[in-house]
Amino acid sequence: MLGSLGDLLATLITIFILVLIVRAIFSWFPGMLYSQAGQIIVMATEWYLAPIRRFIPPAAGLDLSFLVGIVILYALRIFVQSGNILVALIAIVGYALFFIIILLLVRVFFGFFRMDPWHPITQMVMQSTEPFARPFRGWFPRRPGQFDWAPVAAFVVVLAAYVVVQNLPRFLGLG
Repeated sequence: MLGSLGDLLATLITIFILVLIVRAIFSWFPGMLYSQAGQIIVMATEWYLAPIRRFIPPAAGLDLSFLVGIVILYALRIFVQSGNILVALIAIVGYALFFIIILLLVRVFFGFFRMDPWHPITQMVMQSTEPFARPFRGWFPRRPGQFDWAPVAAFVVVLAAYVVVQNLPRFLGLG
């Protein structure tokens, strides 16, 4: 909608998203953020991630602020390219549902493989997905020693919502 200025801005947003991904990868390797390249990446991204981190604190020792930051940037890029705030909001909802789907899938796999319930990542996944599984507890109560079917039901419902949200712009004639 904005023409070449919009394309330039969309390209800059994409480059910044790639820098955020590089920062996330660097954080997985001890010492990488303290190297010269790591310090440049931190300086280039910290101004953006610090305010997000105030609202989204680390969960189970994992800094998820970069994921939220990437979703916001993708929505901004969609808005710049389409000029339609509704399309950008639908994209944010779609990204959030996709993230929930991944968490629910991880929880289902944890149930199959009987992961250590005290591991920080297991606790983070369980705590973040329980609000989606809880409405199905009446139909699928948790029983000791048996597979928990409530997250599977939540996965199916969230997946259906994701399909609806992904097709919403087409049904509304937005693209």
